[in-house]
Amino acid sequence: MPTLPHEPRPDGAALRDALAALGSKATSPVRPDDLDARDPDFIRRVMPLLGWLYDDYFRCETELVAELPEGPFLAVANHNAMTGIPDMFCHMVAFWRHASVDRPAYGLMHDVPFHVPAAGAWLNASGALAAHRDNARRALDSGAPVLVFPGGDLDACKPWSERYAITFGKRRGFIRAAIRHGVPIVPVVSVGAHDSLYIFTDGSKLARALGLPRRARSNVAPLGFALPWGLIVGVPLPHLPPPVKIHTRFLAPIHLDLPVSAAEDPVAVEAAFERVRSVMQAAMDELRAAGRHGLFPRR
Repeated sequence: MPTLPHEPRPDGAALRDALAALGSKATSPVRPDDLDARDPDFIRRVMPLLGWLYDDYFRCETELVAELPEGPFLAVANHNAMTGIPDMFCHMVAFWRHASVDRPAYGLMHDVPFHVPAAGAWLNASGALAAHRDNARRALDSGAPVLVFPGGDLDACKPWSERYAITFGKRRGFIRAAIRHGVPIVPVVSVGAHDSLYIFTDGSKLARALGLPRRARSNVAPLGFALPWGLIVGVPLPHLPPPVKIHTRFLAPIHLDLPVSAAEDPVAVEAAFERVRSVMQAAMDELRAAGRHGLFPRR
């Protein structure tokens, strides 16, 4: 199947300009509910740096089973390691290279990263929106693709022993959104980044005991090891990933072909959910068998 080609390494001037763009954007106001916060010029300037990380650090291998739809669609991805890095980063670069920076596209993101100094502004300018239904609706209605990670923290912080499982929990909102808006779902499956850290347990029972789902919108309190922190206890802090190889596959669009009323039918929603989940799990099993990912990928 087609694989996105890598690009020539950027020169020093392009990398310096990318760093300058990051510096100038770092203090910009963050507007997590504003579609116009996306800044194509910023994305264009930082692409040489992002592309270098994509090609040479994470050695990303991104496959396209079929051409992406021209209109709006919902890209539904598994979380490939904690905190959404580097899976989200790899999907963004792959999309921009394939579809161009000028095609508007958005991703729904947890509230917390928007409050991280500099990072919130960078992600917002790259197309990140706060993860709630109104933002998804407005982005899809504008004709743009929208990237979602339904598993959230449950998927990102799952134990290392379960790293090849598609873990979405009870989240079905993405299915209802696809039905209501009549848009196809493009499943995106990625492996490799869970080898960038070790999570012994997601600590979901401890999180419930501490009331974290209500107090911090967190369903997990992981226990594990990651750089640069060493021991992770209870807080899923962003980690510094070593150069693990990322292997990603954009699957063929799934057209649910259901009436809008089906969004309120639990049986129809569950059947559509299982259809998407099973397709993603089968692809995950294929990527696992291929073994072209992680710290020690096969050639």
